Amino acid sequence: MMATKCFMPRLRAMFVRCVFGLFLLVSFDFLPLAAQTPNESVAKIEAYYQQLMPTIQQAARLSVVERDRRFTPVFSAVFDIPTMTRLAVGPPWRDFSAQQQAAVRDGFARFIVADYASQIKDYSGERFVVDPQPTPEARGGGEIVKTKLLQSNGRTVSINYLVRGGRVVDIYLNGTISDLALRRDEFASIITSGGADGLIKKLQERTESLLGK
Repeated sequence: MMATKCFMPRLRAMFVRCVFGLFLLVSFDFLPLAAQTPNESVAKIEAYYQQLMPTIQQAARLSVVERDRRFTPVFSAVFDIPTMTRLAVGPPWRDFSAQQQAAVRDGFARFIVADYASQIKDYSGERFVVDPQPTPEARGGGEIVKTKLLQSNGRTVSINYLVRGGRVVDIYLNGTISDLALRRDEFASIITSGGADGLIKKLQERTESLLGK
């Protein structure tokens, strides 16, 4: 997919709305597990949703800054930000200095929380189901935790999580559309024109814009 001048292309915006904009329509209705020890990756995703739920339920009366503040520790505990940052940047990551890598990691971490917090504006109730049986991920290891958003109009949206080493390293909409692949396309033109410093600046600008600063 060709990178565009827009920092959030149409497909990327669609991904965010589906994964986290529809997130706020959810009442978390997990599939019951058998009388056995829950799978660690499945338990991680269930706990993630449960930790976000109080903020989602109050979203309509919270500012985006407050939602961002509440979501930050949850995302930090669940997502493997260093790995996600490196994969989102792609091959140019090797050419960044250690200082630039640290700044991009920090900027990316703040950006993704602000990005998602800005989508959470209301709550009304559909069903979100977590499959208790993960699927091994053959290429790089880890497990795919499958979840479904069951909407009141009968539509089902599949949202899968790649969990590796106890942390989420990617999210897939409709089972195949990689969040990190979309972000890598977004970042490509920024890095081409401005290098690491250009990406750091753009992440900061975008975060401030999302938080209304």
